[in-house]
Amino acid sequence: MTAQEERHIRDLVNAYSRTADSDRFLDYGEDIEVVSNTPHTITECLVDSQLDYREVVKHEEPYRGKRLSALTVNSLSQVDRWLFDVGPLAKGQFQNTSHHLTVPGSEYTATCHTCQGDGKVNCPTCTGNGRKRGYHKCPTCGGSGRDDCPSCQGNGKISVKCTSCGGKRGRKVTKTRSKNDYQPYYDSSGVHYRLVTVRENYTDWEPCSRCGGSGSVSKDCGRCGGTGKVMCGRCKGDGEVPCQTCSATGRVTCKTCEGCKTLLHSLRIEQTLEKKSDSRLYVSQELWKDVQQFPWREQCPQKTTFEVVEDRLGHNPYAADSSYNQTFNGFIDAHAGVESQRCHIRFQRAAVDQYGFSRVEYNYNEREYAGYILGNTFYPVVSPIIEYAKELIDGAKSSLKFRSAVKAREKLKEAQTLHVKGMDSTIRTLLQKVNAHLNVITRLGLKIMFWLVTLFATPFVFQYYDAINPVLPYAKFVNNPDWFGYGYLPVAQCLIFIYALIATRAGSGDTDYSKLDYSHAFVYFARGMGETLLYALLIFALLALVNYLGLGIITSIGMWCLWWIIKIVFYVVIVIIALIYSIFK
Repeated sequence: MTAQEERHIRDLVNAYSRTADSDRFLDYGEDIEVVSNTPHTITECLVDSQLDYREVVKHEEPYRGKRLSALTVNSLSQVDRWLFDVGPLAKGQFQNTSHHLTVPGSEYTATCHTCQGDGKVNCPTCTGNGRKRGYHKCPTCGGSGRDDCPSCQGNGKISVKCTSCGGKRGRKVTKTRSKNDYQPYYDSSGVHYRLVTVRENYTDWEPCSRCGGSGSVSKDCGRCGGTGKVMCGRCKGDGEVPCQTCSATGRVTCKTCEGCKTLLHSLRIEQTLEKKSDSRLYVSQELWKDVQQFPWREQCPQKTTFEVVEDRLGHNPYAADSSYNQTFNGFIDAHAGVESQRCHIRFQRAAVDQYGFSRVEYNYNEREYAGYILGNTFYPVVSPIIEYAKELIDGAKSSLKFRSAVKAREKLKEAQTLHVKGMDSTIRTLLQKVNAHLNVITRLGLKIMFWLVTLFATPFVFQYYDAINPVLPYAKFVNNPDWFGYGYLPVAQCLIFIYALIATRAGSGDTDYSKLDYSHAFVYFARGMGETLLYALLIFALLALVNYLGLGIITSIGMWCLWWIIKIVFYVVIVIIALIYSIFK
């Protein structure tokens, strides 16, 4: 190996090292020790055949006054398809195309069978659809000549302002009602309450008797007279519109003869040229196992060592090697078997092509590596970059644990920057597993903090609201037993607190926490706990603000009513079950 060849190998290895987005192995070709550079070739034996398919068919087209020769051929059986040169074809130039040729002496004219020599046919759009020729039913009104009234939308009625209430829907009236109330009175024993009945005036709303409180009444539409229909604006009440296809004539140009009234009939030879190729590669199995994964046909320099083009190839065209002749003979016989009455072989080509490449073996850091040079590109089989990528992937697989998930992701991202062919799908799959693992860690922190807050913070919420319960002191003051149900209000506040926590936890179910770039898996766990704790503090602060503003009683009364509804439903279900049991006992 010359110094120039070794320099060329180092340059190609350096170019390969730059495909990885990493400085770890940048230009490592300068540090390699080239052991060998062995040239090899891939030999390809191929046979190409130009197949000519021909079919004789009847053809017709519009007759445009062309001068015709005497009719001498009037049937398909009189035509020998192989006597004519249909399309241009040069020997050795293989094609995949089609041509056609009109047989001389086969042309004659006849009246068009579609329009019977008229040149026009009935319009397919309006024929038989309307009463008049060249017209068809109006698509707007369906041929009735009447369309929905735009003022009343076809209802026949329109709404107008009620004249009794002026559109105000009713009026305010003053009414009197009786009301029971507790009034305090004092005696020597203290304060007492007694029930008294008082009368009071109040303002009520009385709906209009004419419009029923709607503010409007309906009457017949003045435009259509209450029928809901008016004259169609498109057809002007006629029910038919002019046909656009035939310009209201009812006739269109015949598509068969294109208005020529006469057809030119002939016999036509339709030709299809097709290239048929077969080839076989000669290369050692060990080399082919490596080289087949690379673009060798595009990269390797090609050299044709043997080529022959004949009208028909005979057996044993390659005198230099009998093993190649066996391959050629098999292909030639296979192509000959395609021939038939409608398919002939016009010419054939046999060739032997060679693609040159070399196998390079080198040492780097006291380890042996190998690759192939195809043209001016180095393709590694085993290289330091490939080995390092495998080490990163193996290390990531073993690091899929609680503490090492972030390290596994870093290794996979580094392996991704190396751009090793065939490892992309493996890296993507492992990255998905690592991201899922980090999401599990974060949601574990969410769950743990949720239960901690539920178990330890909820009693604090109960004590806080029990101390500021706005209803319970008043119930104790008036000594009214009906008001003591509001002792459940602190429980209601606790239920609201827990439900809000559950809602926030459900909202974070679709969040991808793996996108957060933290340095340790424990930070993801702390993120989950901190997020739940933050939501809990915000909910508690919101509840405190609502109670401070005096609105806590509204939410609490709602929850108290819900509690009594649940109790009533429970008792009703028990009674129904008891009745069913007594009936079927």
